[in-house]
Amino acid sequence: MTELLAGAAALARTGPDAIAALTEAATRATYYADWMTGEHHAAIRRVVEIATPSCEAAAASAHQHFIAAFVDGRFAGYVIATVHEEDDRELDWLMVHPDFHGTGVSADLMDAGMAWLGSDRPMWLNVVEHNARAIRFYRRFGFEVDPKTRLDRAIPLHVMRRPPSI
Repeated sequence: MTELLAGAAALARTGPDAIAALTEAATRATYYADWMTGEHHAAIRRVVEIATPSCEAAAASAHQHFIAAFVDGRFAGYVIATVHEEDDRELDWLMVHPDFHGTGVSADLMDAGMAWLGSDRPMWLNVVEHNARAIRFYRRFGFEVDPKTRLDRAIPLHVMRRPPSI
């Protein structure tokens, strides 16, 4: 069973080294592809470097929410949700240790992040373009790739949007 903690309680239980280590494992399992160059690898390392400060900032912000998941006491993953503006709601980060892929941890974190954002509200997220597994996962939650919006970054990203629930 997944235990979810939010904000300062989640930070106290995880710690900066654990957040970085989990993010490293998660990106290693989902971001890398054979065609990548050193520039791509540097961009992924940057994600790992900013993970802990991003989680700390989210835990301290009224416009963000940091939620960590634990399974049998082990740090399994986290999500950061952000309200940029009233109708601009983003699932910023979803990182799950590969040991917990397929166990329901990702779904629990998605549900928690979406609930905080307001499940009936429109929201969006970014996903690594070549991560077909993640795209299929997000579709289960009502997200679809926005064909008009593509982010050309060092690692190409799709924007996926979820309309408001009726």
